[in-house]
Amino acid sequence: MTKEPPKESWKSRTGLILTVASGAIGLGNFLRFPGQAVQNGGGAFLLPYIISFILVGIPVCITEWVMGRMGGEQGHSFPNLFRAYLSGVPLRLLGTIGVTIPLLIYVYYVFVEAWCLAYAFDFVTGSISLNSGNGDLNSLIQNSSNHFHTLVGAKENGSAVQGKIFYATLACFLMNFILVYRGIAKGLEVFAKIAVPSMLICSVIVLVRVLTLDNIELGLAQMWNPNWAALGEAKVWISAAGQIFFTLSAGFGIALVFSSYLKKENDVILSSVSAASLNEFVEVAFGGMITIPVAFLFLGVSATSFGTFGMGFIALPSVFALMPGGSFFGAIWYFVLFLAALTSSVTMLQPVIVFLEEAFHIRRRTSSFILFLFTFGLSFPILYFNKNFNALDQADFWVGTVLIYILATLQIVIFGWVIGAKKGLEEGHKGAQAQLPKFFWWVIQYVTPAFLLIVFGMFLYQNLGSYINKMDVDWVIANAGAGISAEEAKFQALISRYVFLAIIAVFALVYILVHFSLKGKEESKDKSTNKVLPIFLGSFILILAFFMNIFPYKETGSIKEAFGSVSPELTLDGALIMWVSLGLVTLLSLYCVIKLFRTREA
Repeated sequence: MTKEPPKESWKSRTGLILTVASGAIGLGNFLRFPGQAVQNGGGAFLLPYIISFILVGIPVCITEWVMGRMGGEQGHSFPNLFRAYLSGVPLRLLGTIGVTIPLLIYVYYVFVEAWCLAYAFDFVTGSISLNSGNGDLNSLIQNSSNHFHTLVGAKENGSAVQGKIFYATLACFLMNFILVYRGIAKGLEVFAKIAVPSMLICSVIVLVRVLTLDNIELGLAQMWNPNWAALGEAKVWISAAGQIFFTLSAGFGIALVFSSYLKKENDVILSSVSAASLNEFVEVAFGGMITIPVAFLFLGVSATSFGTFGMGFIALPSVFALMPGGSFFGAIWYFVLFLAALTSSVTMLQPVIVFLEEAFHIRRRTSSFILFLFTFGLSFPILYFNKNFNALDQADFWVGTVLIYILATLQIVIFGWVIGAKKGLEEGHKGAQAQLPKFFWWVIQYVTPAFLLIVFGMFLYQNLGSYINKMDVDWVIANAGAGISAEEAKFQALISRYVFLAIIAVFALVYILVHFSLKGKEESKDKSTNKVLPIFLGSFILILAFFMNIFPYKETGSIKEAFGSVSPELTLDGALIMWVSLGLVTLLSLYCVIKLFRTREA
C-alpha cells in the first residue's frame, strides 16, 4: 500500500456535463435508436419514447446526480456512496453491482469500439472495397457482410486475435488508459471538451450530405411516418422505455460517481437535465435523421431488417460504397462512431479506478496498470470466442442489460423509499439553477419504480428463457441451425455457460474486495432500512417467475406486417412528428445552454 492518492475535482461545470453526456452518447444513439424506431412503428415510436424520457430518463438521471452529491461526503467509490443509506449485505451487494457493471461492460465494449476505429482506418486508406463491379445490390451487401465478419473474427473462433482487429483493440485499450491515468480534470474533462464538439461537427457534416441527396424524403418517410396501430403492442412501449434507459446510460453508476465530486452549492438539477438533453439531441437529430433515411434510400426496404451491428457495419458501409464521395463521408462517420464509443468506454473505467484507489489507497499509476492487465485478460476470451458473436452476446445480456436494470431500479427505490423522494429533491434543489415541479417527488417515488419494474419484468419475460436455454447443451444441439454440427452446437453452449460463470466469478471477486474495503467503515443503520431491498427484489422475482411459468411468451409479427401498409412518401403526420421531435430536443437543449450560460459563474 502507498500513500492515499490526491483528491480530484472538476475544473468546470461545463466539463462535468460534457463528460457525463459523452459517457451516455455512444453507438446506441446512432445505430440502436433508429433501428428500434423503424421496427416499432416508425414515427409512432416517438410517443412512448418521449413518455419514457419523462417518466424514466429524467428521474433516473436526477436521482443519480443528487445521490452522488449527497454520498460524496462519505467517499467517491460506489460502496462508499451508499454507506449513508445501507449497511451489511445489502450495501455490499449494491456496491459490488456498481463496480462490476462498468468493469465488465468495458471489457466487451472496447472490442466494439475497435470495430469503429478499424472501419474509419479502412475508409481513410481506401482498403475497404465492396463493389463487385456488376452493380448487384445483393452482391454488395454480401461483400459488406463478409468484410465485417472477417474483420471482427465472427467466422471462426480465434481469428480475431490473428487479424488487425486485435491491434485496433489494443490501440483502444491504450487510448482509454492514457486518458483515465491523467485523471478527471486533465484526462476525462479535457478529452470531453474536445471530443464532444468534434463529434457534433462531424455529425453535422454527414447530416448535411445525407439531407442533400436526391429523394432523401423517401428515406425520411421510412423513419418518421407513423404506424399508429403499433401503439397497441406492448413490445413497442417496452422497446421505447428500454431505449431511453440504455441511451442515457442509466444504471451504469457513472453519473453517480462523477457527481460525488461536487460540493453542496453546485447545481445538480440543471446539470443532470443538460447532460440528458444533449444526449437526446444527438440521438434524435443525428441518429434519427441519418442512419435509416440514408440506408433505405440506397438499399431499399431491406435496410429495416438489419440489427444494430448489421445496420452499423454491413448496411451503412454498403451505402457509402454507393454514395458519391462515400469514402470521405464513410471515414467521417466511423470517426464519429469511434469518438462516441471512446467517450463512453473511458468513463466506464473511472468508477473502478476510484474504487481501487479509495479502498486500498493505491496510486493512479498502480491502479491503472492493475486494471489494464485485468480488463485485457477478460477481453481476450471475448475476442477469441467471437464466432457468431456468441460470447459478446451473452456478456451484453447478463451485464449490459440485466445488471444495469437491477442497479437503476435499486437506485430509484433507495432514493424514493430509503432517503425519501421529498427529502431527496429538497437536497437536490440546494444550489439549483432550475426547479422541478413540486409533484415530481410523487413521480420518482411511485411512477418511475413501477414503470421500471414493468419494463424489466416484460423484458425478462421475453428474453430470459432463451438465454438460459443457450447454456443448455441438449437444447442448443436440438435447435441447431442447418449446417451446424452437434459438436459445434455443444461448443457454443459451453461458451455461453462459461461466460455466465465468468461473470459470477468476477462478481464474487469484487464482492470480496468490497467487503474488505468496507470493514470497519460502516455506520449502524436501522434494520428496517436494510429490509426494503430484499423484500422488494424477492417479491419481484416471485411475481416474474409465476407469470413466466403460467403465461409463456410468444412473439407476434403484427408490427412488421402492419408496417408494410405505411406510405412510402413522407406524410403530413410523419413530417409533423419529425419536426416536433427535433423541435423538442432542440428547445430543451437551447434552454439548458442559455440557463447554463447565465449561471456559468454559479
